[in-house]
Amino acid sequence: MAIKISDYKTTKEKNIKVHKKDKRLFLFDFRIDGKRYREYYKHKATNHTPKDMLKSARTVLDKIKEIKKSGEDYSRMTLDELFIKYMETQPNTDWSHKKKHNYDLYIGNSELSNITQKPTKEIEKKRRAYNSFKIGSKKIADIRSMHVESIISKMDKQHSLSKRTQKGIIEILNPIFKYALKNKMMEENPIEFMSVKVGSQKKIVTNAGALFHKVYTGVNEYYHDNPYYRALFLFAFTGRRKSEILKMKWENIDFNNNYYWIEETKNADTQLFPLPEFIKTPLLEIKSNRAGYVFESPIILGKPLKDITRQMNQLKKHIGVDNLTLHYMRNILVSALAEQSTEAITLSGILGHKDINTINKYLSNSTMKSGLKGLETIDNILDVEVME
Repeated sequence: MAIKISDYKTTKEKNIKVHKKDKRLFLFDFRIDGKRYREYYKHKATNHTPKDMLKSARTVLDKIKEIKKSGEDYSRMTLDELFIKYMETQPNTDWSHKKKHNYDLYIGNSELSNITQKPTKEIEKKRRAYNSFKIGSKKIADIRSMHVESIISKMDKQHSLSKRTQKGIIEILNPIFKYALKNKMMEENPIEFMSVKVGSQKKIVTNAGALFHKVYTGVNEYYHDNPYYRALFLFAFTGRRKSEILKMKWENIDFNNNYYWIEETKNADTQLFPLPEFIKTPLLEIKSNRAGYVFESPIILGKPLKDITRQMNQLKKHIGVDNLTLHYMRNILVSALAEQSTEAITLSGILGHKDINTINKYLSNSTMKSGLKGLETIDNILDVEVME
């Protein structure tokens, strides 16, 4: 996209211009060793003051300039700078947003996270405590395993954070250090042999077939006259994650050939799934121009629906399942199919897992093939329950 200088005006900060209409959009215009650089920066938070956004822009520009100045001398690069550089290579998915959030919460201060809600006093207190053991400002050449171990230890002993959260630190840092090794920015991965043992996180669903039928029937009963929410909740019964459902677009549904595809998956892969008749029917009943988000926000047009808390609470009350969530529907689905002796590779494909071993937690494989096989079993489960 060509930069139109006339769209920007100067600020009190040197080398930073702000867009005349979009106060969150900044233009960095600076020179290093005689070479001119122009780069965009858009502040993600919508509830910050112009002063705060400009201050954030200055911090980002200073970090960019430090990276530019470092050239091939990566000995001066900090972990924050490495994280920023690494994230520039990553796709824009829900997982990448979560990774930015957790990095800025527990590890450093990249300012890439999109924290727009005003935190409570308790959360503010926690963030200040976490700041005391962050290592983002440390040079990557000086980072050792003991520095990361210190973060994990304090998360455990001082803040009683779960083993899964502790392990998340390694899952964030490991690919970053591997990226640095690949590009000869570091000589070794300081956490190559580090691990955190996490206990079983399986959620056991007993008598899953009957529960599956109960919830499935409840969704159809309660939202009988509302195809919008009927389709939304039934999508969870095919294994879709909440983010995949809410961000689904009409353009990604082929009603003629009965399939749809998910572009922004947790694994950053495009995945193809069959479209069952029990979801296709309510989708076609939704009054829409068939463009943009399927589950568009009724308040902010052009944006996906964000909050379904009220609708879920109403559904839980109607069905009588207090712990019902969209994610729990995935557990019910897998448990019901497992009761029918469905093999693990099919279960994993239905859920959209890239790693075949992930199914043990709650197979690169064909999601379409697995989906079709799973739908056959779902039909069998529903038929059996009806006869009984």
